[in-house]
Amino acid sequence: MRLLYPLAKRFIAGHDFDSAKPKIEKLMAEGYEVSIDYLGELSTNVDDCRKATQQYLKIISYYRNEKINISIKPSQIGLLISPLLSYQSLDKIAEAAEEYGHSIRLDMEDSGVTELTRNQAISLNKKYNNVGVAVQANLHRTEKDLRSLIENGVSVRLVKGAYKESKEIAYQSDFDINANFFHLAAELYGKKANCPAVATHDEELLEDVRELIPDPNYFDYEFLYGIRRDLQQTMKNKGRKVRVYIPFGTDWLPYTVRRLREWKNLKFVIKNIFYEIFRCKYTRARKRKA
Repeated sequence: MRLLYPLAKRFIAGHDFDSAKPKIEKLMAEGYEVSIDYLGELSTNVDDCRKATQQYLKIISYYRNEKINISIKPSQIGLLISPLLSYQSLDKIAEAAEEYGHSIRLDMEDSGVTELTRNQAISLNKKYNNVGVAVQANLHRTEKDLRSLIENGVSVRLVKGAYKESKEIAYQSDFDINANFFHLAAELYGKKANCPAVATHDEELLEDVRELIPDPNYFDYEFLYGIRRDLQQTMKNKGRKVRVYIPFGTDWLPYTVRRLREWKNLKFVIKNIFYEIFRCKYTRARKRKA
């Protein structure tokens, strides 16, 4: 854990809400939308679920005068203990978010809870109309799920998928995942989805999506905190709506491991850290010469 923590700090805004606030508010002041995630998952203790729910309610109340998005893993608030417990917790959060004009989005976890997560998002959105969900381009089933979510007016965040799944239910190659991501983005556009978002740091794939969609404001473009900050800024400067997914908390290890699970991802992160560092130095040097 000690070896990973220096890298984890790249992706985590703070160890608690108070330490994360300055980073959240800096991004908001710079014109970014934010999606705030209190790290945690796979809860097996009801008290932990209640504490997580209270933390989300605290975030919602604190930003009562701002417009934010909250990202929640259903397993953090009881899905693996009881779907009813998870639903009741989400109901409280969605109701509080509605009061202050916020939205919430359910993070999609591994394939074992895909069905439950989709169904809870649809049910809650019918009640509050502020609930969205992530869908994963690596899963074979996602096109069917996507159509169901669009038909029910649920806002969708399209991601590639960070959970390792078997070849029986998921695409394995980058080519196939990217192809399905592009296909699903086209579905979101063709069926006029409600407030859709695409979330990837793959610049070539983003360019393909931008070429597909003539309206530059159709999608929200979402990025993870700490990755490709240069690309986030470029997109924002072009007038795109950019939202940064900002996690905080002490339960950072599972999240960090998913960011770095494969060597190619580790290389990607290290490459982009150096890219940002040297690009900034080059830009500063040019400004001094000018």
